[in-house]
Amino acid sequence: MLKLKIALLSYRSDPFSGGQGIYLKNLSDALIRRGHKITIFSGNPLPDVNKNVDLIEIKTPGFFETFEFKKRIDLFKKYPEKKIFDYQDFFDSITGVFSEPIYFAKRLENNKEFIKRANSFDIFHDNQSISNFSNLISNRLITTVHHPVHIDRDIDIQFERKFLKKISIKRWYSFLTNQKNSLKKSKILITPTQSSKNDIANLFSFEKKRIEVIWNGINIKKVEPFKPKKFTSRLVSIISSDVPMKNLEIVLKSLKDLSDQGINIKLKIIGDLREKNNNLIKQLEIADKIEFLPKLSKDQLIQNLDDADIGICPSIYEGFGFPLVEMMSRGLPVIASNRGSLPELLSNAGLTFNPFDKDELTVKIKQMLENKKLREKFALNSLNRMDDFFDWDEYAMKLEPLYQKILSGHF
Repeated sequence: MLKLKIALLSYRSDPFSGGQGIYLKNLSDALIRRGHKITIFSGNPLPDVNKNVDLIEIKTPGFFETFEFKKRIDLFKKYPEKKIFDYQDFFDSITGVFSEPIYFAKRLENNKEFIKRANSFDIFHDNQSISNFSNLISNRLITTVHHPVHIDRDIDIQFERKFLKKISIKRWYSFLTNQKNSLKKSKILITPTQSSKNDIANLFSFEKKRIEVIWNGINIKKVEPFKPKKFTSRLVSIISSDVPMKNLEIVLKSLKDLSDQGINIKLKIIGDLREKNNNLIKQLEIADKIEFLPKLSKDQLIQNLDDADIGICPSIYEGFGFPLVEMMSRGLPVIASNRGSLPELLSNAGLTFNPFDKDELTVKIKQMLENKKLREKFALNSLNRMDDFFDWDEYAMKLEPLYQKILSGHF
């Protein structure tokens, strides 16, 4: 494979949470190790990347650093050299649209450094921006879509009871109309699971033959060989951000039911906690059974997973369930939702349940708690399942034929 000059594009790239910044770091590192020259063009927040990556900031007004109207006006006033689309962006943002991905392409293509270097790149690889890129980019464009955000929108609406709030949510996600039209410009689309491929083809009206499934790389090494450990009825769940899609509420209610049945268990939740679920914990009187941990380093995460006995992945949807894979890598038997990518990734390493059925989850947890042979079987299956996953270097290697396909015009 020829060594390529690759431009990675991302409208925002939080280095510590969410998939986009983490994906960019791991992908750029792996492509550099394979000898490619990598430049990242990103809006704020910027990713934390290798010193050999050329990172170029695409300046934005920062409207979504605050939700206060007055502060957004101040940000707009301070933003220099305003163009027509900056005024459009300001209007969209103050009327409730998440406009960052819509205007990323405009800001990128007006960036002086990008203008100077645009023709030198062999490949443009977009990370979830799905902006309306010009032909200069789209003629050499491959796009990663981690999962269709339509599903986030539908779940947010489903869990919102107030009518006006539902309207507000629809307005926020109106950028999806722009993305649906823009995505068709991409030559090839990458997504991490077959379930995401099917959803993208349906929701974006995108040809399946141009969608390639490549499981994301993983960094956490599995435990081997498997050794049974002392069982202490400790459950763990990784929710990252506590949003409706992560479905923490059903786990809390199930924990209450088990407690009422006299079953003594503890639940460790790794991630943030929103006020609604904090209030639910107080209402259910289960605070003494729960431990919360903020975002952890990799070593801290491994230690906490190793201290647990059973993993719970309750998400209503995951494009690629990193928390599930992390639990499996440490030899945990897992109880996972039967939606999205989770059954595809889990295979025979645990039990599944309907994420809307609290009673079914309670039964599955009780089954796992009471059956030692079942736990040990799933724990061993978790470790064996990890042989089907691969690291980021292999992920980059799987991308290279797709880059070559674009360069040769065969797509």
